[in-house]
Amino acid sequence: MIDILQTSDGDIDLSSGDLRWCDTERATDQHKRDILLASPGDFKESPTVGVGAAEYLNDETPGLFLREVRKQMQADGIRIERVAFAADGELEIRGSYENS
Repeated sequence: MIDILQTSDGDIDLSSGDLRWCDTERATDQHKRDILLASPGDFKESPTVGVGAAEYLNDETPGLFLREVRKQMQADGIRIERVAFAADGELEIRGSYENS
């Protein structure tokens, strides 16, 4: 999969004066980030897509968040190997798209 490269803020990267392209691994990471940050209803064409990670910030049950992350990633076509919090507290989402 080839996709349009995004900046770390999620904007389209136009640093070269034109669109830039990224490889499959980076595109998959961008899609994961977009799904995590989006809330259901953010995408008009797909109103059920989005984890809404910000809504889970003060939640005391991380299991619900991890379950929603897994569900949303799988619904987007990502074959999930692992969704968990690493020892350093970082969210770890291992998986790739079925056709990549």
